[in-house]
Amino acid sequence: MKLKILNLNLWNYNSWEERKPKIVEFIKEHDPDVVVLQEVRDDLQFNEKGDNQAEQLNKELKYPHLLFYPVTDKRKERPEKYKVECTEGTAVLSKFAFTKTEEKMLKKEKEDRYWCGNLYFQIDAEKPVDFVAVHFSPNEIFSMLHLKETLKYIEDKNIKPIIIGDFNIIKSENLHELISEDYVSSMQYKKYLSYPPGNFTLDYIVIPKEFEFDSLDCVGTDISDHKALVAEAEI
Repeated sequence: MKLKILNLNLWNYNSWEERKPKIVEFIKEHDPDVVVLQEVRDDLQFNEKGDNQAEQLNKELKYPHLLFYPVTDKRKERPEKYKVECTEGTAVLSKFAFTKTEEKMLKKEKEDRYWCGNLYFQIDAEKPVDFVAVHFSPNEIFSMLHLKETLKYIEDKNIKPIIIGDFNIIKSENLHELISEDYVSSMQYKKYLSYPPGNFTLDYIVIPKEFEFDSLDCVGTDISDHKALVAEAEI
């Protein structure tokens, strides 16, 4: 079967009221089976508690299944900036039911300001499909450590998931060196630039070699500071 996947770093509440309807229309236009979002906030400065940005989008999108993993308490991470309750994390919208879910914090190095975590989930498509939604540290050294930790964890779980998200890895050759035995990345399938402000790529979809990319687009210049990845894969 073919599975259509969309990934987008949501860029939290920056210009949110202007961008929100554009993001809704963008997702409706592409009509993916699974939407994975990073930098999703539940921020009491901007929303009622629990009405995080994924929930707000889904009021219009109406996906039947939604997950939100609030990885970071921004008040603990940056107390000088955040004075009211604010969590940030990863969200998933899916047409298919979730059969397994797991939240997993990643190791935080002493020199790293940011707390990061992975959201593991399995969907019930025509067959079970495993995913890991990631948002690694915005430091090239720490993000590579997070990738190694993620690959070790899924090896221990004996799964071959689709790994998707904001890897914060600019040098794609470093990513490919670690995944080459078992996986293929979106950047190996098609060259693209997902973070225009820096003129580089941070976002990837990594699929097991048993799967195959059918299409890939890196699009959406007015919905976030990142472009979205929209891929179809034969699973």
